[in-house]
Amino acid sequence: MNRTSTYVMSLDPTGDLSPLKELRSQVSRLNKHTRTKHYVKCQGRWGENNPKYNHRFIPFCPLADAVKWDVYIYQR
Repeated sequence: MNRTSTYVMSLDPTGDLSPLKELRSQVSRLNKHTRTKHYVKCQGRWGENNPKYNHRFIPFCPLADAVKWDVYIYQR
């Protein structure tokens, strides 16, 4: 069970990002046909043993420092 209904998937930023590209394309097509507009947001996650993690209690990080990307769809 997800913590939020807006969560879609997690990605490895060093791997295949085609699922993210396809999701963005689908959301773009959806926005052309509905009044409610949506957007895709990627949020970086530190991950275990990340050398850039500074041991603060902030669970998310910049995408450049992330081990995983969590992908969400939000309404504007």
